Amino acid sequence: MPDLLSTYTIKGKTVKNRLAFPPCVCFNYAGSDGLATERNIEHYEIMAAGGAGLIVAEATCINKNGRLHPTQLGAWDDMHIDGLSKVSGAIHTGGALALLQIHHAGYKTHADAAKPEDIFTASDYEIKDKTIRAATTEEIEQVIKDFAMASARAHKAGFDGVEIHGAHDYLLSQFLSADVNKRNDIYGKNRLLLHLKVIEAIKAAVPEDFIIAMRFGANDDSMTEAIEYAKELEAAGVDLLNVSSGHSRKPSDMEEFDGYHWVCQLGMNIKKHVNIPTICVFGIKTPEMANEIVKNELCDFAAAAKGLLADPNWIVRYEKGETITPCAGCERCLFFTDGAKCPARAQSENISSR
Repeated sequence: MPDLLSTYTIKGKTVKNRLAFPPCVCFNYAGSDGLATERNIEHYEIMAAGGAGLIVAEATCINKNGRLHPTQLGAWDDMHIDGLSKVSGAIHTGGALALLQIHHAGYKTHADAAKPEDIFTASDYEIKDKTIRAATTEEIEQVIKDFAMASARAHKAGFDGVEIHGAHDYLLSQFLSADVNKRNDIYGKNRLLLHLKVIEAIKAAVPEDFIIAMRFGANDDSMTEAIEYAKELEAAGVDLLNVSSGHSRKPSDMEEFDGYHWVCQLGMNIKKHVNIPTICVFGIKTPEMANEIVKNELCDFAAAAKGLLADPNWIVRYEKGETITPCAGCERCLFFTDGAKCPARAQSENISSR
């Protein structure tokens, strides 16, 4: 029977345990050029030293006109490879498998990161009293190429794979949503088509043993649809599904699992219908909770974001039978303002230094 400390093999690569540190959007440690800084590298050295088996580096943009923030990490140019190689190296120092999340924000592109005319989504879509225009066919084709080229750079930078960001209401999630995607062309008739073409292009750009993961928004537009999408993604060559939320709200047709947040339950629903490994996330507050998820085979991996940011030594303490420093549950997560202001991290560091 598996547990949190058991290994898992993906494409011939062994993951030393079932704890995942998921990508946390972006920490905005990079410069306006998207280049990784010492702060990026130090952050992943700290997280890797904590012992998580799988670390997915933060949302890294495939095109400078699709950035969520002006200081988001970049993979849109070869100049980023050197810095990204230092990030992957930092992750590997702790023995973790390193994936790079590749991302395009779509209509969530920051106003200071692109000109208004360069921001697009699936269809003309009104948000916050402004209309974001539909992407042209040429722009969609460029997005596909950008994902593939970013993946090739991730491979050159030493990552074990990439995670395509198809959740959290970013570009691919926008294309999957019937609320946003009202196109009359092939990308509207099959809302998953952009995902499938991105996967196909990445497979052609990287070696066969390179892992292709998908951060999958499994609530667009129902659980029934999401399960079918997940099966299609598996058939297309996705090796790992990191399941989270997309554009829509909680689906009314999902199976309920007591004691877990509904976003976490999305992964549990998907797990039952695919043969590739799945990760669930959201509200996993303790190693014991993560262990129960894996032990009961509700998902293959449990991801803890705020928990590991608060106490990077989560799994080390669990192995030793020590108490973790829990996330303080600040109304607005102070780590994303400045990691030094996170009260839990400060406490966990004091404990570690004793």
